[in-house]
Amino acid sequence: MSEQAVGDSAVRQLELELTQRPGDPELRHRLAWALKQRVEDSLSVTIYDVRVITTAEQREICRDAATRIPQLAPQDQQLAVFAADLADDLRSGDPWTWQNKPAALTLGICVVAVGLALVLVGAFAGLIPLVVAAAVLSSAALGAVVLAFRRQQWQVSAKELRELIRT
Repeated sequence: MSEQAVGDSAVRQLELELTQRPGDPELRHRLAWALKQRVEDSLSVTIYDVRVITTAEQREICRDAATRIPQLAPQDQQLAVFAADLADDLRSGDPWTWQNKPAALTLGICVVAVGLALVLVGAFAGLIPLVVAAAVLSSAALGAVVLAFRRQQWQVSAKELRELIRT
């Protein structure tokens, strides 16, 4: 069984116990530490022994821990710092950025120009189906360009670190 699976199992067990004893401060503290351990077990590790977020699943585990740890053990300074640092890491990975901006811009302009040209030809020729088809297809193509070239910062970082990931 992997470390992550063990951590997930421990968290589930403690969550189950917490439903039976929601006011138990010792249990809440143990769950907070188990959430921290689950984060550490789930992250990718570089060849330099640095833990990094490289998948959407890891981000969800981190987001859950960053939210819940302060609620479970607000008095534990070490856990509070861990949760705050985790929240900062998540925020820094949230912004969207363009990959290969010149290519994206060129493709976007071409798609818009071809779509607009076809709309104008269809409008002057009285071909309403051509106008509609050109508008729909060029909009879809522009959307595809955006989907192909926009990534969140964490995805860009994960791609750059791909060769350095050990586990």
